[in-house]
Amino acid sequence: MPLLTLQQVSLAFGHVPLLDHVDLVVEPGDKIALIGRNGTGKSSLLRILCGEQRPDDGELWRKPDLRLAYVPQEPPLDPEH
Repeated sequence: MPLLTLQQVSLAFGHVPLLDHVDLVVEPGDKIALIGRNGTGKSSLLRILCGEQRPDDGELWRKPDLRLAYVPQEPPLDPEH
């Protein structure tokens, strides 16, 4: 049984598509690396996978008891510190 599945997921900001009908299946034991230039949708894909952002189109399925951890690229910082 897969841990998570993306089916035909799309995401765009304005007229710029970042994800265009992406399909992805992550099985237990898989090791995945996201490699690409700045602005190509790597962080957006991670935010979709963890449920922090919704895709414009397509479906995301996660195994019901799956726990995900995500460290944002730009964490909120307290200006007092």
